[in-house]
Amino acid sequence: MKLNNHLKYCNLLYIDDHSSVRSDIYALLSPAFKSIHLAEDVSAARRLYEEQEIDIIITDIEMPGENGLSFVEELRHKNHTLPIIVLTAFTDTSYLLHAANLQIDGYITKPLTFDKLGYALESAVKKLSHKYAIIKLSSAISYNPATKQLDVDNTAVSLGKKERLLLELFINNDSQIVSKEMIESTIWPSIDISDSALKNLLNELRTKLKYNNIIINQPAQGWFINTQENS
Repeated sequence: MKLNNHLKYCNLLYIDDHSSVRSDIYALLSPAFKSIHLAEDVSAARRLYEEQEIDIIITDIEMPGENGLSFVEELRHKNHTLPIIVLTAFTDTSYLLHAANLQIDGYITKPLTFDKLGYALESAVKKLSHKYAIIKLSSAISYNPATKQLDVDNTAVSLGKKERLLLELFINNDSQIVSKEMIESTIWPSIDISDSALKNLLNELRTKLKYNNIIINQPAQGWFINTQENS
C-alpha cells in the first residue's frame, strides 16, 4: 500500500519500549514523513511532545511505567483532534473499549504489518486535511500550514516556533476569542510565563503580519483573528 504524499508535511512521534521495533519503524516510515521522533517510554514521549511540533502519534500500550493509553488520555485533555494510532500485542477487550473512548484513529494488534499501518495512517491524514489548504487571512496575507510559510504582500515572512503556534491557534479558532489560558497551554504547556512574555509574543506576531487589524484584542477576554473584514 502506498502511503499518502501529505505525510511528507507531518511530524510523527513513535513510542515503543523495544529499541529494535523503533529502529524498524524509523527505517520503514522515515521516507514518508517530514520527521520522526522516537520515544522509549511515556516520560520521553511527553518531553518530545512538549518540545517538538507533533502531527501524528503512534504508541504501544504496554510499556514500563505508564502505559500508552494513560498518555493518550492525558493528550486528549489538551488536544481533541490530534491523530493517534495505538498498537498492542494483546486482545484485551478493556484496552479496546478504553481506546475507543479516547477517539483514536487506529487500533492495531501486533504483529504490525505495512497494510495495517497504512490504512490507519490514511485515516489520520484525513483528519489533517486542513494542514494542506492555503489559508487566506486577507487579500494581502496567506498562510500555508503544511510548509509553515507566511506570505505578506507576496513576500515570504519567517516565523519562529512560538509565532507559528500562536498563529495556528488563532487560525484554528477563526473569529473565536482565544484566551490567555489557551495561549499559555499551547505555547508554554509546562511553565508559568509572565504577562510581558505573552504581550511580547503577540506584538512580534502582529509585526510579522504587518497589518494591525488582523489580531484584535477583546478587553478582559482575550484576542481573536479578524479575517472577515480583510478578505
